[in-house]
Amino acid sequence: MRTAAASRRASARIGGPRAEHLGVLPRAAVLLVFIALVLPGRALAADVVTLHAKPSPVAYGSKTVLSGTVAPAAADETVAVYVRRPHGLSRVTSTTTDVSGAFSVSVGVSHRAVYVGRALDETGAVVESAPVSISVRPRVTAALRGSTGYGAHLYFAGRVLPHTAGVLTVSNGNRVGRVRVDAAGRFAAPLTTTSAFRYRATLRLHPAKGYVGWHATRIVNVRLPGLGFGAHGATVYWLQEILRRDGYALPSLSSLYDSATVDAVLAFQKVQGLPLTGSVDQRFWNVLGVAGPPHARIPSGDHIEVSKTTQLLYEVRAGKVVSVTRVSTGATGNTPVGHFYVYAKGPGFNEKGMYDSLFFLRGFAIHGYASVPTYPASHGCVRTPLWFAPGFYSRWGVGASVYVFA
Repeated sequence: MRTAAASRRASARIGGPRAEHLGVLPRAAVLLVFIALVLPGRALAADVVTLHAKPSPVAYGSKTVLSGTVAPAAADETVAVYVRRPHGLSRVTSTTTDVSGAFSVSVGVSHRAVYVGRALDETGAVVESAPVSISVRPRVTAALRGSTGYGAHLYFAGRVLPHTAGVLTVSNGNRVGRVRVDAAGRFAAPLTTTSAFRYRATLRLHPAKGYVGWHATRIVNVRLPGLGFGAHGATVYWLQEILRRDGYALPSLSSLYDSATVDAVLAFQKVQGLPLTGSVDQRFWNVLGVAGPPHARIPSGDHIEVSKTTQLLYEVRAGKVVSVTRVSTGATGNTPVGHFYVYAKGPGFNEKGMYDSLFFLRGFAIHGYASVPTYPASHGCVRTPLWFAPGFYSRWGVGASVYVFA
């Protein structure tokens, strides 16, 4: 059996009572105490770690600064920075603190990321900061490519980095569609050159979580050719389609710039105060793109309106203009002004060349006629183009309300 004296001698060889106490400590704690003895004044542990990021959001491919502190504050404390991956944390870099316990590192960012800072406490256990999420402002480039000519290929072309930054859409006026982005982030978004000729085209990135949205808008002016009597093709059809949509009377859509198209163009020019050429130039296209249907003077009920000043006839249903055509009233200004009602109808041609007549006062009538100049030229009746008269005659019966304005 060891004597008490022998025990005291063994303790003295290890280091006396201090060594006896250390013998029951964990090895890590012994190491920390040893470091404290040989390196007095050095920080040995962190109880708290903070982490911040600036800037956030950060532009794709740029760098952000991750900075923070450890407490208690001390120099040369090691702090490691980790990023979260699907499989767990991945170490990015490490640094040491300054005398105030502060640290900072710069990291490149190309995707949304969540970072944490880590240090060790006095027992060697990991102390982790609160997570810091960094959002990314994607790099998006876009430009109009192709031609703005009617029927030509026009599109937004560009790139989104990263390609997972969100959903890309393109709008042509009121129409919105999704744009396909390939794995390299490239895209080509087609724009119309046939259904609208002046509109806002907007490319928009709807961001995924952790990314910032983006959009760009361009004004598209489709270049359209001048048109006149005898022209034909898709542009003529489009012209007829828009005029008819806005209420200007046409018997059909034919792709041929015929006399009825001339009448509709003249009616539009009268409404808009444009030169009465019967042909279409760039100014005409520009006005047509924004004009819309004309408005009735009496915005209620079903009736017919005739304007001697503009030499126009409006068919009005429920207060809305549904049909517009040009007319020619009395050459001497004798077409009566006021509110009348159709009291009789005369089908076909009569001996005076009046066609499908609607009489509204004595011998005054609205009727088709072979000659309808752009100025007052009748004996007092309201002349309409011959092609217009049959349909008009069938749509209005005896008792129809007729307003004639000066």
